[in-house]
Amino acid sequence: MATTTVVQTNLGGGLRQWSTGLFDCFNDMSVCLCVYFCGVCMLCQNANQLGENGCCMAFCIPWPYNQIMLRIKIRSQNNIQGNICDDYCTVCCCGSCALCQEAREIKYIMMNSGGQPQMTVVTTQPTMQPVAVQPGAQPMAYA
Repeated sequence: MATTTVVQTNLGGGLRQWSTGLFDCFNDMSVCLCVYFCGVCMLCQNANQLGENGCCMAFCIPWPYNQIMLRIKIRSQNNIQGNICDDYCTVCCCGSCALCQEAREIKYIMMNSGGQPQMTVVTTQPTMQPVAVQPGAQPMAYA
């Protein structure tokens, strides 16, 4: 049985900044208005675009944890500077602005990668590991 591992590649070298600032909400009015009138819809859309179950993220995991998890995923998979503490504080203090920034970042990533995430797929075969058995030892029975 083969195991498939997806490895996120860093094509640009080191860590980078977010493509837009936290308070650049008006740079994309469609995102801004969607977050203002139905933030949960934008959270659901962001989750779906990141390969997560949007309905589950929006309705099964309480805010702010759902948004923090998505923010961490965006940041870690795209080599964006920051840490979990910054993500937590940003979402808790400026949740709507953070949600707009996350949606703009997803658009930026999709636009610059031709709609495809920058990933490498590696398929490996499992290997058998030798086990040392002492002479005269009885095999163990499994329940």
